[in-house]
Amino acid sequence: MPTNAAMSNGRRLLGSAALVATAGGLAAVAVQDRQWIEWAILASAGVVAAGGVALAKRSMAAQVLARGTAWTVLAPTALITVVSMVTGHTDLTAAAFAVGSGGALVLARPMLDTADARAEFAPSSFRKWLFAGATASVSAGLISGLYALDGLRWHPASALALLGLALSLIASGIGVVRMRAWGILLGALTSILALVAGAMMHDAAGVALALASLPGLMLVLPVLLAQRDRSRADAGSFTRVSSQIGVEAPSRVRVATEPTTFEDELDAPADEHVTAPAPAMRAQA
Repeated sequence: MPTNAAMSNGRRLLGSAALVATAGGLAAVAVQDRQWIEWAILASAGVVAAGGVALAKRSMAAQVLARGTAWTVLAPTALITVVSMVTGHTDLTAAAFAVGSGGALVLARPMLDTADARAEFAPSSFRKWLFAGATASVSAGLISGLYALDGLRWHPASALALLGLALSLIASGIGVVRMRAWGILLGALTSILALVAGAMMHDAAGVALALASLPGLMLVLPVLLAQRDRSRADAGSFTRVSSQIGVEAPSRVRVATEPTTFEDELDAPADEHVTAPAPAMRAQA
């Protein structure tokens, strides 16, 4: 009987192979017309192939890059497959790409829950949500980067701005899984800039920029919720100290503190509090 470790390694390698095979299918589609090669699809195939190799790595940074790459294939092809099925003309090519990329994600799923993975990426709370936000950020960055490279020939100024957005999104996702506070701060800043730029535009590009702000908002949400919970905890962490005769109003003493920075919020265990006994208070005669 195979051991759990052998089964885990087998699933990891199968997931990697599935994503590499998906990249091969994309490359075949890109060069099927010898007279007109789809360079954008061919470049996407190269990125997906690199993601397939990264999916076999144990590093959480490699995992978030690989999964972000897989989602750039899965999301559009799954949508195309569903729409084509509803209309009665199933797109088998899109369905095959959806199965390949989705299967790779499912097969490599245990890689996120190993002891090493949990030690490497161990926020005090919202672990799954933060990882999903980091993956979405990487996906949006990769898509933006491919569009930027394709547009360098026609609109270099806009393409360079889009490339900057792509690099910012990817860096934010990697920073989050590396437990760096600047990852969340960069995601928040990127979202604000994308929303402002999208609001100034009234076309499909503006809508795309607005959508690119969603990953950063996903990363900021856990921080806002943690700040809210901390405020509630602070409001309830006062101890009334009975006053002696002659003191009319009782005093209140704070007895607990919480992490106060994004870095502390990511690093501190959920149940780690610093407590101190309330000091004795005497009334003056």
